[in-house]
Amino acid sequence: MTIEQAREIYEKFRQYHGGSPSGAAMLQSDGSWRFIEKKEGVSPNDYYEGVVVRPDGKAFGFFGALGKVFRNCPGLGLPLSNERILGATELGRYQAFDKGIAIWDGGTGMGFPLIESSIPLPRQLSIVAFFDLRGFTSWSKEAEPDKVQAAIRAFEDAFHAGFPIHTAYWTRQFVKGTGDGVMIVSQADWYNDDGRNSPMQDFKRGHAREFLLACKHTLSEGKKNLRDLPLAVGCAIAAGYLDRVFLFGRLDFIGPAANEAAKLQQHAWNEICITHQFRELLLHDGLNLDGETELPPKRWRLRS
Repeated sequence: MTIEQAREIYEKFRQYHGGSPSGAAMLQSDGSWRFIEKKEGVSPNDYYEGVVVRPDGKAFGFFGALGKVFRNCPGLGLPLSNERILGATELGRYQAFDKGIAIWDGGTGMGFPLIESSIPLPRQLSIVAFFDLRGFTSWSKEAEPDKVQAAIRAFEDAFHAGFPIHTAYWTRQFVKGTGDGVMIVSQADWYNDDGRNSPMQDFKRGHAREFLLACKHTLSEGKKNLRDLPLAVGCAIAAGYLDRVFLFGRLDFIGPAANEAAKLQQHAWNEICITHQFRELLLHDGLNLDGETELPPKRWRLRS
């Protein structure tokens, strides 16, 4: 595509979306053209805004977090999807690009990139927990919609009490809602105090203990919030390697540990069930587990 062709597409894009086409054209290595409209200084955190015209003739605007990805991670190429920013949560934002995936912290507002990784994404040592609103399916059949919503809100409030959004600990977790349940993943390498994403072959001492305490706090709050309803919160925790994947436009984790935690939570009613692997981590952290009850095979129930 020539610069004349790209500029014509750019001008039509700006006329349609408002604003004047005033950007300076920059040819990219992938054949696209980038029209820079606002750029301040040379710092990675400076403002960066404009329009991209792809080689196939499609155009889209960029600013904020996406502008920072363009400025700081040129090797990623362009976003693959029509939605330029996907998976936006309190945890962060995730986006698939031509040559990898960018993950950036949601707490910074503008979204400075934390990870740029090649596809496929790596397999990571993780702790995974599943929370489920027990008794919800049968109860909700007869309940009024406002009561159903209130129960979900009480469950969500309990979860955020255990894993507060506005804490550094929250930014180290991956959270996915599953209707009347929640999956939360904590990677070994996300627990580094220096905040770097460097692969780790083992969990730092105290990681499992801190994760368990957050889960216990969630259950305690859930029991209190749902005391007037025939519902409870069940939790199961497993540990092992999970594959980090980009699925249906969102970051996700899959693997045997996640499957085991999802199945194991069916045994829990305002309590926590754990796998053998996670039990070993707790013992290594110095926890006394004398009050546990064994569940076959190699599973345990922790009494609250």
